[in-house]
Amino acid sequence: MISMLQDIYMKYGYSREKGIALVRKGKSGAEEILALMKQFREEPPKAIAGSKVIIVKDYQNLTQTNTVTGEVTKLDMPATSNVLQYFTEDETKVSVRPSGTEPKIKFYIEVRDTMKNKEEYHALETKADAKIATIAKELGI
Repeated sequence: MISMLQDIYMKYGYSREKGIALVRKGKSGAEEILALMKQFREEPPKAIAGSKVIIVKDYQNLTQTNTVTGEVTKLDMPATSNVLQYFTEDETKVSVRPSGTEPKIKFYIEVRDTMKNKEEYHALETKADAKIATIAKELGI
């Protein structure tokens, strides 16, 4: 099974994602989560792990902003959702959203790389985990 996954990574590129949840209980926790979402919406990161953020998607406002050109386009979605996504030049993606059922804010961090051969697999895992840890630290999570 791992061999099939490695074949896919060699053909389409390596990808690793990790979800991280911050629990913030009580009324003050709910307020903190709202404040974090507001901060991420109003002051999006300019770079993530040293790679420039080039696209910001805001599913609450249904907008996509190209930070290079300044162009803002509408997202074609049937409904809004309190989710933000940041895409970087090196194809890193960070998604941020509050939980709808629990007192937490969730972060999904995806990093990408190229895989030339199967022998690189474990080294890429280690490299991806280190990059994800760096991003989490940068975001304060």
